[in-house]
Amino acid sequence: MKIAGIVSEFNPFHKGHRYICEEVRSQTGVDAVVALMSGNFVQRGEPAIFDMGIRAEVALNNGCDIVFELPPDISVSSAEGFARGAIDIFNSLGIDILSFGSECGDIHILNTIAGLLANESPEYKKALNTGLKRGLNFPAAREEALLSTIKTADIENTNVLWDVLNDPNNILGIEYLKALISSDSKITPFTIKRAVTGYHTDGSESNGTSEIQGYSAEELRHHIFLNRSLSDPILKYIDDAVVKYGTVDKDRLSMLLCNELNSPFLIDDLKVIKIPEDLSKRIIKNRNFVGSFSDFCALIKSKNITYTAVSRYLLRLTLNIGSYNGNPPRYVRLLGFRKKSEKALTAISERSKIHILTNSSYIRDYLKSNPSDEGLNTHLRVDRTYELLRDDKKRKEHPLPPEISRKLIII
Repeated sequence: MKIAGIVSEFNPFHKGHRYICEEVRSQTGVDAVVALMSGNFVQRGEPAIFDMGIRAEVALNNGCDIVFELPPDISVSSAEGFARGAIDIFNSLGIDILSFGSECGDIHILNTIAGLLANESPEYKKALNTGLKRGLNFPAAREEALLSTIKTADIENTNVLWDVLNDPNNILGIEYLKALISSDSKITPFTIKRAVTGYHTDGSESNGTSEIQGYSAEELRHHIFLNRSLSDPILKYIDDAVVKYGTVDKDRLSMLLCNELNSPFLIDDLKVIKIPEDLSKRIIKNRNFVGSFSDFCALIKSKNITYTAVSRYLLRLTLNIGSYNGNPPRYVRLLGFRKKSEKALTAISERSKIHILTNSSYIRDYLKSNPSDEGLNTHLRVDRTYELLRDDKKRKEHPLPPEISRKLIII
């Protein structure tokens, strides 16, 4: 049985996600598409707009056969940690194909760049350090180092490289490929060209793939927070979820962040979370700040640490979790599956080198059998925190289940 895996946040799920599922199925002939989805906190350093159960269910209704949860220490890591953690899980589950969207759509170019980054030459390292010493942030320094050291034989037109390294899905795709190379993975990578739309577009263009893929996740979040209605049938679930469950944004974290800033253990926590020294100093200097989470991010960011990176560090500090440490997880949590895909789930279970947790009994047995593994306890604690961030009225009217007793979604 041939199984494809995709890594996503589905924050929120949209037409482009369904398109990727359909394309990998039709172009590779796989028997099942498995999603490894971020839980209730995402790589941008903020809560997911909707609970993971809502996002997993719509994914299962629109192209995914099985959905697993990406543990929070991976989902809130940098692009490198995010990709490496996801690939480590897919390696352990015996996935055959990794499918991902990219603006480039050219697996050769992306693989070439990934190979250079996975096997850094002395020239590249020197150029990277030079850029960092000049005050460039890491993404900018890496881009400059690649442009100065790459050979034209590797990529015929180095002007293409500039474009590739400035598109977010290309960057994440390169990290997936790096992880495949460094882990000596047997997984075959497969990329699908994504549409590039402007932030203020309405997702209804008729120029090629834009018409097929529609709104981006960023555009959708923008519309949702402005209370704009969405006409696309696939997005009806969003209106329903907003009415019933409400939304969560990063400023819901403001009180938790304020508590952490006023903690007598703040300095120790900064060291445990491994926040860079210069950023730690700015956090300590401004610890009496009274305002929102997003305002504090803007206050302490600098030219060499981006707003998103700052948000991610502050989220980890607020939730008291580290980033992915490179030790492959011992478990993965199943959120749901389609009944017609039970054979695929059985095949994955037979191939898997890690525990697949499906219900509260499995979780309790795992915790009893692996008392030294603090990962799952932290995982459950972080997921429970999300419920506290929801609107009080929505939470009372439609409470989410305790994480340890969350039921499988079966479509």
